Amino acid sequence: MSGWRLSRRTRVFGFGIYAGVVFVGTHWPALAIPLPGRPDLVVHMTLFGLWTMFCISAAPFGPVFSYRNILVSQLVSLVYAGVDEGLQAIPFVRRYAALDDFGANTCGVIAATLGALCIARLTRAGRVNAVDLPGGRAS
Repeated sequence: MSGWRLSRRTRVFGFGIYAGVVFVGTHWPALAIPLPGRPDLVVHMTLFGLWTMFCISAAPFGPVFSYRNILVSQLVSLVYAGVDEGLQAIPFVRRYAALDDFGANTCGVIAATLGALCIARLTRAGRVNAVDLPGGRAS
C-alpha cells in the first residue's frame, strides 16, 4: 500500500484554516460549554493537541517527522497556547484566562509531540514505512 499523501501546500492550508477556527472559537465573546464541571479542559487539550499535529504536519521547520520540525513546532504551539489564553483576559472578549486552561493546552501539545516523536523514532528504526504516513516521502 502506498499510503495517502497530501501536498505540503494542502497541509499548510489546512493548518491555517484550523488555526483560524481555533482562534475564533477561543475568542468568541461569552462562549460557554453548558455542562457541569470543567469539560472545557478536555476541549482545550483536544484543540491544542490537534493544533500541534496540524503545525507539525505543515512542516514549517523541516521534514514532517524530523526532530527539529517536531520540537520547534512544539515550542511554537506552547507559545501560541499561552498567547491565546492570555488574549482571553481582554475585557471586551468577556472570557476568562486561567492557568488550568493553559495547563490543559500544554497537555494537548505535549501529547501530540510525544505521538509525533514516537512515529519519528519508528520510521527511523525501519518499523514503519514513512511513505505510508501523511506527508511521508519515499527515500
